[in-house]
Amino acid sequence: MPPITSSQKLMVGQFMTLTGVPEKTAAKLLKLAGWKLDQACDSFFQSGGSAVGSKESDALGKLFENYRDEKTDEVDTIGVEGTMQYFEHLGINLESVEFLVPMEIVQAPALGEIGKEGFVTGWRRIGADTIAKQKAYVSDQIKSLQSDMSLFKKVYRYTFICTKEKGQKALALENALVYWSLLFSPPGVTWITASTNWIELWSEFLKAKWSRSVNRDMWNQTFEFFLKTMDDETLDFWSEDGAWPGVIDDFVAYAKEKRGDLPENMETD
Repeated sequence: MPPITSSQKLMVGQFMTLTGVPEKTAAKLLKLAGWKLDQACDSFFQSGGSAVGSKESDALGKLFENYRDEKTDEVDTIGVEGTMQYFEHLGINLESVEFLVPMEIVQAPALGEIGKEGFVTGWRRIGADTIAKQKAYVSDQIKSLQSDMSLFKKVYRYTFICTKEKGQKALALENALVYWSLLFSPPGVTWITASTNWIELWSEFLKAKWSRSVNRDMWNQTFEFFLKTMDDETLDFWSEDGAWPGVIDDFVAYAKEKRGDLPENMETD
């Protein structure tokens, strides 16, 4: 199939969301409908197309059960041991950011836990119903982390969801520091510019100046700040009147002082 345009890619994504079919199937059906989304959807459902992918779902269901321990795991849930075994079969390095990639794909609710619905839906949408296909896909995603910022952002944001303790709305600072270190190290995106090792400075600052937990807004705004610093390490994008959270404002002052570029009229602790 020849390359498709950006608008057609967007349409493929919409069709996948509406129907639950994998990407290749979505592209094929849209092409048959002359790239008319409404017509493709009508044809899909009128022909009983909602059943397309049922074999794939069955295969994924069986694969899921291979990793679930009937004696110790809850219904429709893979526990810690099964999750670790599954990641090992995917060729994942559990000591790097790599394991966060499949966790986002299957929408794992917590560390060491995978739900059946997320597992089946996630892999069916991609069209990978065997370990071999999943391993190849995850490998490609990991290789793309450093160059595909939308992918990295997706993994980064989901990390907050799946790594916080159940029932908690925030991440403990010590845990947040661990995951920031993983995300901003290869094969993730290194948060380092020509003059500054930002992840090292950020961690140093938080350990010295921050005693609270990390909520979702702080987690997400840290990513936005990371993007800005990678484009402008001088911090000229920052202003006292900006909408950054207070912790970022304090970090800017800390960073400027540490780097020796603190304006004379800026006060520090």
